[in-house]
Amino acid sequence: MSRSLPPALLADATWYGTLAAVRDLGARGVPLILAYDEAVAPARWSRHAGTVVRCPSTKDAERFLGWLHAFGASHPGCVLCLTSDDVAFLAAAHHATPESPFRIFCSSLDGLLELLDKSRLAAAARRAGLKSPATWSPTDEDELDRIAAEVPLPIVVKPRTHVLSHLPGKPVLVNRRDQLPEAWRRTRDASADQAKATGIPGIELPILQAYHPVSERVYTVDGFVDGDGTIVAATACVKCLQLPRRSGVGICFESAALDPDVLAGLQRLCRQTGFRGVFDAEFLIEGEDRLLIDLNPRFYNHMAFEIERNLPLPWMSYLAAIGDERGLRHAVAGLDAERAAAGRIYVHRFLTAVLLASQRATDRMSHAEVTGWRRWIADAGGVTNPAYVPGDPLPACAELAYWLRHPRSFLHKAATR
Repeated sequence: MSRSLPPALLADATWYGTLAAVRDLGARGVPLILAYDEAVAPARWSRHAGTVVRCPSTKDAERFLGWLHAFGASHPGCVLCLTSDDVAFLAAAHHATPESPFRIFCSSLDGLLELLDKSRLAAAARRAGLKSPATWSPTDEDELDRIAAEVPLPIVVKPRTHVLSHLPGKPVLVNRRDQLPEAWRRTRDASADQAKATGIPGIELPILQAYHPVSERVYTVDGFVDGDGTIVAATACVKCLQLPRRSGVGICFESAALDPDVLAGLQRLCRQTGFRGVFDAEFLIEGEDRLLIDLNPRFYNHMAFEIERNLPLPWMSYLAAIGDERGLRHAVAGLDAERAAAGRIYVHRFLTAVLLASQRATDRMSHAEVTGWRRWIADAGGVTNPAYVPGDPLPACAELAYWLRHPRSFLHKAATR
């Protein structure tokens, strides 16, 4: 079978979404080329990785794009997987044309920016009938001063996008009106390189969003949009624990039922923006409301959870990229909604163990809370661990080396409340 399938190229080898895709596609006989920029990247060490090649970081747009052009010229017909915001943006900006040597299933650049630019996403969400936090997008300091006199406090200052950013992009919570201009300017200055790297005027200008003091739990809908703009498959889960807490990578998720109103709103959003491909939509939970805060138009870190719940998103994306509509219809027809909503949980075991131990050691979690989390894991009907799976142990070994390169910084993140 592998002889008849074109190879797939995957970058961002430190991301667990890439590792999940490597395992899913490799197990199906797809020839893989894994591009890595760090020796300890977990996906590099998977037995499914196939050919491994060095590449520049996807954050270094100029060098990575030059490498990608050269790679495409020598490997025409290869499927380019959208493993991060950066790869999705560069693919849409430079390779979404008939002349591209790559096979790509992606949106137009303008449609992609409707989702990656948080200012445009908030406006698009409202047009689609989805709820989202109130958002203001000042274009200069004069407009900021006018807005600052009226916005409710506290207020959150956020970068407009994470595309080609070297910064963590952590939101800044502002409690006093006189602190707002400085927080906005500091975030703008820290994002200044993005306008040059992306070529998008004004992309460095931060947004302001209303603060919602909700729990750490984030409702998440993940799925696939076909070439007609239809969400052909989707599942839901709830992000329960993050590292660092409240503003980090999700390390614990539990299955959840699909909210039909949310799904209908996402369908309208995809049609009006022209989006297609894999998506990961995040919503704050505020009572009965779901407030859209992010929509990731690419592979994402907890994607192994959906794969093990019978939603093979990398495979569906690959089939769409090679134009195998019959195969895609077959994959969709084989989905089991009951299995997707079953009581399986996702636990990044190593990171969760470190976080719980660090939170307890610093009294940020009580003994009862830590015991509760450990019991929740032990009592689960099934656990998805993104790093370790039987028969493919080396990525879990590599992740230890990856996270322990800077142990003091890592433990500080784990201990942060």
